[in-house]
Amino acid sequence: MSADSPAAHASAPYRQSAAESFHRALRAGGVDFAAYIPDSLLDPIEALLEADPGVRTVVCTREDEGVAIAMGAYLGGKRPVALMEGSGLGMSGLVLARGLVQRTPLLLIASHNRVLGGQFDYHAATRLVGEGTLQGLGIPYLVLHDVAMIETVVREALLTVWGQKLPVGLFVPRHVIRTD
Repeated sequence: MSADSPAAHASAPYRQSAAESFHRALRAGGVDFAAYIPDSLLDPIEALLEADPGVRTVVCTREDEGVAIAMGAYLGGKRPVALMEGSGLGMSGLVLARGLVQRTPLLLIASHNRVLGGQFDYHAATRLVGEGTLQGLGIPYLVLHDVAMIETVVREALLTVWGQKLPVGLFVPRHVIRTD
């Protein structure tokens, strides 16, 4: 078994069922392109997207690059999602503003939020800039608090993304995806 295979992540302290719920909902909502910056909390979702032959995935080096690539994929006929740590949204303000102006839809899935699961002091900046950037730009977002709501929230967020032609953010706190 490859270290990158979805099965390899089963031994990690992840709720694989939560990752599978994200994957199912993204695919049911038409997502066929994913740009991501590897993130320890979103890893099992990223692995499922990588393993899905119906999803073109691009691993990026910077969060703003991932947002720009995902938005470009939409302009090329794809339905994108961008996944990253919440702090990356702080680095993506300019490209997100461009997406708003040109009405480029994109679902953003980010780990960490301002309140829940901030167990390390070095996550302080992450907690400040993620929600703050979306709030400052007027980009709607939601903190996903309950594993049972993943499929409903992703489905409804995608309806807003495609229908309103704008970015929408979902924050995934630690307790939603981790078991430890």
